[in-house]
Formats: sequence, C-alpha cells, structure tokens
Amino acid sequence: MTLNELKNDVASLGFESQVEDESCFIASANRALSLIYTDRPVSKTATLSFRHPRLSAAYELIEHVSDATVVIPISGKAISFRSSGTGTCIIKDRTGASEVPLLGNDQLTKQLVYGDATATFTGEFYYTIKNFAVFDDLVSKKVVDIPEYLPYRELFPDEYCDDFRAFAGVPRDKLGNPIEGAVLADGKIRVPYTFRGEMYLSYYRSPARITNDDPNKAIDISDECAPMLPLLTAAFTWLDDDAAKAQYYMNLYRDLMANLRRYSTNRIETSYGVNGWA
Repeated sequence: MTLNELKNDVASLGFESQVEDESCFIASANRALSLIYTDRPVSKTATLSFRHPRLSAAYELIEHVSDATVVIPISGKAISFRSSGTGTCIIKDRTGASEVPLLGNDQLTKQLVYGDATATFTGEFYYTIKNFAVFDDLVSKKVVDIPEYLPYRELFPDEYCDDFRAFAGVPRDKLGNPIEGAVLADGKIRVPYTFRGEMYLSYYRSPARITNDDPNKAIDISDECAPMLPLLTAAFTWLDDDAAKAQYYMNLYRDLMANLRRYSTNRIETSYGVNGWA
C-alpha cells in the first residue's frame, strides 16, 4: 500500500473526495500506523558488540583507614579507579615509582603500568577507592583510552536502534542463552562488565513514518494489517468533525484486529547488526 492508495481507500469510506488538508491526513495516517504497531507488534533483533579490555582484577570498594597503608598487587597493563577523600596513591612498576595525589570527591585516576606492579594507598584520614580495576589488554597506549571500570554498563537501546519501541525479550549470547546478570529496566539495559562478545537484543520496532515525499512509496505495514490502515486513518480523520462516523470506523478496525489475533499468531521478524563497540 502506498500513500496515494491509502488516500483513495480513505476517500471511498465516506469522503466526497480526497482529504484536502494534507498535513492533517498524514498526521492521522501516522497515528493509525502507530496504533496498529501497538496492537500488532513487529519484532526485530539487534546485535551489539562488546569488545572492551579484559580485566585481570577488580575491586568495587576499598576503604582506606586513617594512617593505614593499603597495598594492591597489579598484574596487567593499566589501572583505573575513583577516589573520594584526601590521600596518595603510589604506583611502582619496573620503570620506577610515580605518585598520584588524591585530592577530592569522585576523582577519576587512570594510569599505564609496566610489568608486575603495586598500588600503595596512604593517607592521614579515612577515604575510599571505588571500582579499582586492572586491565589485561588495551586499545592503545594512550592514557585517555584506558576505560573506566563499572561493574555494570548501562545502555539505552534507542541510541543504537533508531526504531526501538520496547523490549521483546531478554538479551542473549551467540548460543541463545540469556546473558547472566543482564537487566532490562526503565528503557535501558544493564550488562555486567565481565560480558564480552555479541549480545542479541530482541525488541519491538516502530514503523517508518509516512510522509508525502514520495506518494508511491510503500508504507511500512504488513499485508495482513494493510486493510486496517484506511479504516483507522478514517477514524482519526473524522474524529473532530463526526464522532459517530469516527467511532464506526474504529469499531470496524477493532473487529478486524480481534479476528487477526484470533486466527493468526504470526510475527514479522527481522534482524540487523550494529557495528562498533557498545
């Protein structure tokens, strides 16, 4: 079905001619299309790649007691952590020792290390070190490219999937198993940092919007739902001028949708990949 075909079908439902207000008609058509996708969801699968550096060790919280010394052995290529409070971190590796002052709340520290090393925390007062991580590999030798470790990474799927509407299932790995520790909540995904590889996310997609740019372009609707679009578009078009006629076409739409649900359990499924790192 194209926009021109939709106009002709709607006109045949009680209009003397095609609707004169083009913008009003387009708005009604898109409103109708959106409702059809709500009543008859279309699922899709996106692939997100997780290629962040591997961890050799991680500590979510280290509490430094006043006047104490905390020594953490390091076997990796870089570290990152956040600190709150006043103290000093001394990194000692094969190249020597370097001192990092810890001077504020939620201070982020990143540093390369060479060979087996130690991180020594000292200070006169109590302070905390959060999300201390040692990385086994790196994307480069630039300090700026050292990642910040968080036990969970939070992703908003609409940043990767332009047509995301709602979750259709739990995230899964390449074997089809649910990803352990992954959580879907508040329109976002929480994935443990320890997960690496491909994540397959099933979701319900939004339809491509109807525009008048190309009246002969096919509308993004399945064959089974196409007969409902003129009815629902007519209902929304008539809504302000003739409530009874609008309700009549709305009832016809609901009857057709109820029959479709009753006799068919088909779902349209598509898939695509998202390049790059998540």
